[in-house]
Amino acid sequence: MDERDKEGASEGLRHAIEELLAERKQLLAVYYQAATANQENGEESHTQLFTRLCQLLMDYAALWQFEIHDVLVHFAARHGAAVKALELHQPVIQQAANDALDFNDMFDAAVREGKVLQMESRLSVLGESLANRFEAEDQVVLKL
Repeated sequence: MDERDKEGASEGLRHAIEELLAERKQLLAVYYQAATANQENGEESHTQLFTRLCQLLMDYAALWQFEIHDVLVHFAARHGAAVKALELHQPVIQQAANDALDFNDMFDAAVREGKVLQMESRLSVLGESLANRFEAEDQVVLKL
């Protein structure tokens, strides 16, 4: 790979990190809305809010996996410190991805069963997992 390709990859990585941080901000805002939503607003309101939250969770996980993780692994020689941090923190990031998928699956089941309002109890578990993930991701990004 020539120097221009390496520079393009680094620029793409910087852009992906900026996008990740913007998506993280959106995700946190919707998470907060879901966590503070009043049940009196009803099932439909909660369904819309949790649908948006699940979409953001999946988009966020995909962005990390395909635009940051995979690029770091591909260019490991150039980003050695970040790859070492990634190896160290990947279990936490992967667990959070699994927790997000589980939350998404539970939400789908809750919609089918008409029990969306019961999903609020799962938010604290998801929130802890996301906080751990964000901290782990930040440790990787700081090494770039």
